[in-house]
Amino acid sequence: MSPVIQVTTVNYPESDGKPMGETDEHRDEMIRQLELMRRYYEGQRVYVSGDLLVYFEQGNPKKFVVPDVFVVKDLDPKKRRIYKLWVEGKAPDVIFETTSRKTKKKDTVAKPALYRQLGVKEYFLFDPTEEYLHPRLQGYRLVGDRYLPIVADPEDALVSE
Repeated sequence: MSPVIQVTTVNYPESDGKPMGETDEHRDEMIRQLELMRRYYEGQRVYVSGDLLVYFEQGNPKKFVVPDVFVVKDLDPKKRRIYKLWVEGKAPDVIFETTSRKTKKKDTVAKPALYRQLGVKEYFLFDPTEEYLHPRLQGYRLVGDRYLPIVADPEDALVSE
């Protein structure tokens, strides 16, 4: 008698059940960043998204993160309902988080640690009100196994690679 193989299907939800729940200013900034990145990469093989569930552990639908905006180079820009790292074959190249009083701790502690583990090459934080971050724009680049601050250029801009 041959063995019976049972296949289990894992459901990866398309929503975490939580509303965006940000101020007008923070929500508008996230949308602005998303649109700027989409325009910048228009016509290129680059996927740009935001506020999308990114699953990072196959078989475990509880292991996800929801970046405000992210960019993945060398990936078909088709619309997705969720993003599974093991299906797409790579982590985002860069992530942008718009921080607020509510998200500051997660944005400055938990998310960078996770993004580092996932191999996200660059991570930017922006505080549109300049109440929670000083300076209000901060960037970090993965060097080896840790994030190092991106130093501003002579025009006080942070340049992403």
